[in-house]
Amino acid sequence: MPVFEIQGPDGSTYQVAAPDQNAALTAFHGMGQETNARAHAGILRAKAIHNGASREVPVDPQTGQPVGVPRFYPKSGEYSKLGSGLAGLTDMASFGLADEAASGLGYALDHTLAAGKGRPFSEIHQDVLDQQQQAYDDNPYSYMTGMGVGGVGDGLALAKSGLSFGAKAAEKSLPLLRIALGGAADGAIAGGLNGAGRGTDLESRVTGAAIGAPVGAVAGFGLPYLASGVSAAVKPFIAPIASRMFPSSYANAALNEGLRRSGATVDDIADRLTAAQADGQGMYTIADAMGNSGQRLLSTAARNPHEGRQALVEALQGRQAGQADRLTNTLAEAFSAPDTAAQRAAALTSARSAAADANYAAAREGAGPVDVSGAIAAADSILTPGVNRLASPASRIADDSLEGAVQRARSLLTDSNSQLTDFNSVLRAKQDIGDQITTAVRAGQNNRARVLGQISDQLDAALEQSSSGYRQANDMFRTQSGAIDAVDTGMGAASGRTRAPDNIDTFNAMTPDQQSAFRAGYVDPLISRVQNAASSGATNKARTLLTEKAAQEFPAFAAPGRADQLAARLSREQRMFETSNAALGGSKTADNLADAADLNKFDPSIMTNLLHGRPIAAAVSAISKGLNEARGLPPSVINRLSQALMEPDPAAARLLLSAGKDASMNAAKRRAIYSSVLARLGSQYVTSLMPAN
Repeated sequence: MPVFEIQGPDGSTYQVAAPDQNAALTAFHGMGQETNARAHAGILRAKAIHNGASREVPVDPQTGQPVGVPRFYPKSGEYSKLGSGLAGLTDMASFGLADEAASGLGYALDHTLAAGKGRPFSEIHQDVLDQQQQAYDDNPYSYMTGMGVGGVGDGLALAKSGLSFGAKAAEKSLPLLRIALGGAADGAIAGGLNGAGRGTDLESRVTGAAIGAPVGAVAGFGLPYLASGVSAAVKPFIAPIASRMFPSSYANAALNEGLRRSGATVDDIADRLTAAQADGQGMYTIADAMGNSGQRLLSTAARNPHEGRQALVEALQGRQAGQADRLTNTLAEAFSAPDTAAQRAAALTSARSAAADANYAAAREGAGPVDVSGAIAAADSILTPGVNRLASPASRIADDSLEGAVQRARSLLTDSNSQLTDFNSVLRAKQDIGDQITTAVRAGQNNRARVLGQISDQLDAALEQSSSGYRQANDMFRTQSGAIDAVDTGMGAASGRTRAPDNIDTFNAMTPDQQSAFRAGYVDPLISRVQNAASSGATNKARTLLTEKAAQEFPAFAAPGRADQLAARLSREQRMFETSNAALGGSKTADNLADAADLNKFDPSIMTNLLHGRPIAAAVSAISKGLNEARGLPPSVINRLSQALMEPDPAAARLLLSAGKDASMNAAKRRAIYSSVLARLGSQYVTSLMPAN
């Protein structure tokens, strides 16, 4: 229905909604205006109300006269720019429900003042809608600006309160798709609420929500991609300048990107550095803790010229040069073997001799005669099995080596007419036979050692019968001898020709003293391999300690409580070598080209390609030369990045990584908020085109 502007005698202008001019004048007259107001009909003009926000004036179809009180609207120009802006802000911030809230308050006040005889809610609501529309008509740009401010305020409030799905995804540094999905959810909710808020009854609210929700979802999903694309397109033009003005910010951003790609958190990196320092590996850095992503960043820093490049390279080279000493200490501590195998065996042998001298001396006191007939019988069973050879005719057949050894052992006990009975003499004979057994074992003469061992066992039994203290002395000697033998057993287990399960079974069957000696023998060859490895920085001395066999044996053989620390230290040594190799190893072509380009201020490959008639390749080289600059990685940024990557202190690392993460999160959150605001504005705009009922 059109609205007619009528100027009264006093010069005031009124707006009246009526079906035609006569009805408008009649209504105007009915409100107490001058009856000759019709004379001013020449200044009347029709005006369409935006979105049909005006309410029909009830008119009697027979007389054309208005029924009830006609609707008078505020005159044009009543709202200032500030007033229109505030109206738009309120409308946007309230999801389009500000008119309902104001109408409810007005209705309550009206009925309170009029003792329950005030105007109906629908009429008051229409007043509010009319005023809202007038505010837009008077200053549409101010009204839309106010809506934008309200949307930004809403977006910030939702993000800070954790109610924005897009902002939450951005805070967690999730992929762009997840942020876009969160934005779609934000847009759908905001669009649905805005659409519903624009309606005036149930039907229009449902329709508005049905339109606003999908519009908001589409806008919320697409805008993060749009913002990211715009950022990527603009960055090559901004980064070369901004990175020189704010090198720390760009270094932090690169550091945070490396952290994100590593899949670790700030706490993870700080905890890894703390554990490394606790294990005596204070040279373990952020680049090591980040893994491959940190190594790739450090490679960039080591291969491009900047002020800190030489210090970086020297630090990596010096760290790798000390790997052998660190591994030696690691192995010695893990297996509780500060001495070599030879030193351990000598110490054990010396201790055994001292104990034997004391124990066997005590056993001699009060010892009685010794019956060595059992040992002689054991020898005779080899020399003349079942026959008394002494009673037989002399044979000219020479004894073999085994018979010769047995004959010598027998001659220490008897001359065939008499035999030893003195404890001291028998003990010396047994020790002599024991030396023969040891020599046979070392020479691989296992059969001879077995036969002589049978004679030695018989002597042991006879000596024990002769002296009550001999058994104790003998047990001690046997135990100490087992520990000495365990040193050789451990050295044999370190060989690659032995199987891990067999070695573990042997170790588990040993006594604690024997296991300690086994560790000394086992670790000695491993330390020798590490120390004898090439001293080149390209040599990873930890590699031989990371075999499948070692992975099974180390946890079983390490000193109690040190297996986990050993595994962690070896893993870090491997990681530190990988870091150094990634930064310094491989072809030097990239390093040489970067240095040449830096010195010449011109990439030689560009001229080479031009001279060989390859203009496209020359253009690609020229573009490639500017990649670091376009990405915001000039020498000042790379220098700061290299310093951060080589930081070993956990507290400093936490500050560096947190700064980069916070900056990245804030930027992502801002993009998410912008997207949410734009999604709301888009859905508000579409739903505002719907007629209000």
